[in-house]
Amino acid sequence: MALLFFEKSNGERVEVSVESDPLSVGRGPTADVSLDDLEVSRHHCALLLWEDDWVLKDGGSINGTWVNQKRIQIAILKDGDIIRIGKTELEFRAEERQRGKSPSATLQLLAPPQDIPTAAPVKD
Repeated sequence: MALLFFEKSNGERVEVSVESDPLSVGRGPTADVSLDDLEVSRHHCALLLWEDDWVLKDGGSINGTWVNQKRIQIAILKDGDIIRIGKTELEFRAEERQRGKSPSATLQLLAPPQDIPTAAPVKD
């Protein structure tokens, strides 16, 4: 099992167990993790298991999905990674590897959307 920690706009600290696969994160009411952040898309990103790893996939958001200050389309998450979507930072925690689906079962979910413009290079 993995966990996501984040702070709501009112300062309340939230802990979410990442048990479903995929787990959607966004501003919309149908998101598994719903965030009150106007810079977050309705269906901003999703977490899913691929083999033994949790993978974060951007859902074609305008403002992007960031892991440890790098914009990503798809990233394998590690314990302690900081995910930023909009103005919200989420901390990913997973002490052990997970047992997920076979690569062929989730490959279509991992394919990056074709209609996302390429982001400008980020200056360090």
